[in-house]
Amino acid sequence: MSYGKTVEEARHELRERMEFEGAVVAYETALAICRDPKASATAKASAINSLLRVAGYDGKPSPDLDKPMEEMTYEETNALLDRLRRREAALNEPDVFS
Repeated sequence: MSYGKTVEEARHELRERMEFEGAVVAYETALAICRDPKASATAKASAINSLLRVAGYDGKPSPDLDKPMEEMTYEETNALLDRLRRREAALNEPDVFS
């Protein structure tokens, strides 16, 4: 991020970076926990559940964000709406930097 941006622009950029970079770090960390022979069974189970849930193996439809809405099933549309509502709620949270 660079200076000279509005608070909204900086917040948007930060959220985009957190969504991408944070997801990569979370994925790599979960894999490392799963592969660590010293990690507790509880830590491994939590990491496995997180990986499977994010991958869509929890029985809930995972929205394909590149799929046109007119091709989405009812379940995919609802999953996408839920994701957008969570994102909107996050955008309306109080600014912790103010």
